[in-house]
Amino acid sequence: MTMARYVVLIVIDIAVVIGLSVGIGAWAPRWPAGWLSHDTFPLALMPWEKPAFYRRLGVARLARRLPELGSTFGGASKTELPGRSASDLARYLREVRRAEWVHWLSCAVTIVLFTFNPWWLALTFVVAVTVGNLPFILVLRNNRLRLIRIIEMDGGRT
Repeated sequence: MTMARYVVLIVIDIAVVIGLSVGIGAWAPRWPAGWLSHDTFPLALMPWEKPAFYRRLGVARLARRLPELGSTFGGASKTELPGRSASDLARYLREVRRAEWVHWLSCAVTIVLFTFNPWWLALTFVVAVTVGNLPFILVLRNNRLRLIRIIEMDGGRT
């Protein structure tokens, strides 16, 4: 295969990944709330995911540096809590779950690349897209963990 062919494949790969990721982001605000009512794989929190773990990773500092595009296609921004009532927190928790799903699905779309790329090029994109989405996933998981703790501590009294 020539270098020009690889360049064409890379350009196609970038277009596919960006196009599918944007499509997922545009579709996400229209997902039924019931889809986001609980944490299933890959959202299920692991036993080792505690606030101290995310503090050691410096996730709060990372969160301040990442762009927030949740409201771009009609979703909600996740830069701050929308309120303290039980319904506000539940709605915000759904938005955080929705955002995390968007990032996980953006990683998953790279599997399509194996259909028309050499395995090593597709794998390179899997790693690159996953590494690019990982900071967002970490911030969202940390926010979800903190939000769940607030809801549990409050016991629905708000």
